[in-house]
Amino acid sequence: MKVKDIDLAARFFEFSDLREMLRYSAKKYGEKTAFVTKIKEKGTKAVSYHNTSYEELYDEMIALGTALYDRGYKDRRVAIIGENSYKWCLAYFTAANGVGVTVPLDKALEREEIVSCLNRSNSTIIFYDKKMAKLIEDIIESGETNLEFAVTLDFKSENLDRPSIDEMIADGKQLIASGNKEFENCKIDREAMSFLLFTSGTTQQSKAVMLSHKNFMSCIYGMCCEEFFYVDDVNLQLLPLHHCYGMLGLLTFLVQGMKNTFCDGLKYINKNLKEYKVTVMMSVPLLLENIYKKINKAIASQGQEKKIAFALKLCKMSDKVGVDIRRKMFKPIIDQLGGHLRFFINGAAPIDPVVAQGLNDFGILTVNGYGLTETAPTIASESYRHLKAGSVGKLMPNVEAKIMNPNDEGIGELVVRGDNVMIGYYDDDAATNEVLIDGWFHTGDLAYFDEEGYLFITGRKKNVIVMKNGKNVFPEEIENLVNILPYVSESMLFTRHKHNDIVLWLKVVYDSAYFKEHSITLEELEQKFQKDLDGINDTMPAVKRVHRYFLSDRPTIKTTTQKTKRNVEIEEINKELKERGLE
Repeated sequence: MKVKDIDLAARFFEFSDLREMLRYSAKKYGEKTAFVTKIKEKGTKAVSYHNTSYEELYDEMIALGTALYDRGYKDRRVAIIGENSYKWCLAYFTAANGVGVTVPLDKALEREEIVSCLNRSNSTIIFYDKKMAKLIEDIIESGETNLEFAVTLDFKSENLDRPSIDEMIADGKQLIASGNKEFENCKIDREAMSFLLFTSGTTQQSKAVMLSHKNFMSCIYGMCCEEFFYVDDVNLQLLPLHHCYGMLGLLTFLVQGMKNTFCDGLKYINKNLKEYKVTVMMSVPLLLENIYKKINKAIASQGQEKKIAFALKLCKMSDKVGVDIRRKMFKPIIDQLGGHLRFFINGAAPIDPVVAQGLNDFGILTVNGYGLTETAPTIASESYRHLKAGSVGKLMPNVEAKIMNPNDEGIGELVVRGDNVMIGYYDDDAATNEVLIDGWFHTGDLAYFDEEGYLFITGRKKNVIVMKNGKNVFPEEIENLVNILPYVSESMLFTRHKHNDIVLWLKVVYDSAYFKEHSITLEELEQKFQKDLDGINDTMPAVKRVHRYFLSDRPTIKTTTQKTKRNVEIEEINKELKERGLE
């Protein structure tokens, strides 16, 4: 049977809640490895690996929850902060599955932001790892928050009042052995707030999004109905798990019985891909674009352009007779990425269509998805069955959507509804009522559907530049064309006023590695970019042409999901222009 003939919806069902889902996986996959934890031996370069099975995951969650109940901690807000790890996940799952509400925090936040999030969420319990220990313990001792109890994730604290998660699990197992079933048998309200997630807002103070088990379970079911995974797939968890996109992916993989590993850091990705024999990875555009650029750079340096072009033609000819030979033809390229990688899932922001098509051409299925924290998060996604360059695929099977007030091109604000849509913003009825209207969630994104039902996101409503003639310019459209240039790391379109007119400017962050390797001057790079920009402008209507630009070595200011904070970045741009006399 061909993959495209499989009815995925018949293989899965929607779970009532996360605990039911993890119990299902524990029974179905048993001793199969759910998580791999790398352990570095002190004082040496030696490492070992600890495998946690699906059964152990469920049993340790129940034990941890039982220990928290025994200490009197029920109906609590539980914060978790630290590096991605199995124990981080365990705390997250336990908090949401009976203790109360899980509050995952971004480890990259500044001290005052962490304090603010703890107080806004009214968290009274916190789990934290060794890297966050100094900061979190300082916050606890300061008395600035309502924290009552703290648990360490990966080390033993000298403070006797702060047990480790391992000690809590051991206590819980003893309680269970003596007959304590209170936590395991507690009721879960699938529609109540069980997850409180702070958005990585790009323009203002982050909002606190209230999500339920129903929200997540609806989204997971939709993903399982659309994306095809193998039970022996291996995931490299790169994305931060405090973010909805990263967590939704992990939960989907746990339903599928996959093995989950953790990335050691961006510079170790290639090593980790090979080390764990990774087959699936969720990513963001910046990473995939860099991977694609490196592949093309290697092809060019080896003088293989004609050979690759010929191989691509052969693949297209084979497609016509129903034979896919890409992975055989481009095995050397796949070997550069660990040798087993078959599937990239892109989210958080649109990927350049050229990059997505290029990776697909090399035999690595690369799909683009779309969603927001407020929709838990997936609204639409491409899949092995539905691929169209530039789109974010088709709606999830359990999501409805429509375009509000479309213009002549069919572009308008995308609004959606479904069981994945949030309860609302915590303690902010005004903000909730702005986006949840008559059961429809207003995404703030401008989009259109084509005749085949594919969804295209043209840009954020708040980012659209309205020119003097009333025409709209979507910054993302132009930035995507610029970012694919081999010497460009990223770019940002902005405007300045001149003679009562609006002029399009572009900040172009050049790739310092390219700059050094090619031994060119900044003036030569500017000449090269001007030529490439002229080519891009020639493809654009007059209203969208970029008239001014400047090259910079200063990356844009970003959120932890690598989205540029445009309102903050424009302030930095103005400073740099003034410093360099480019105004």
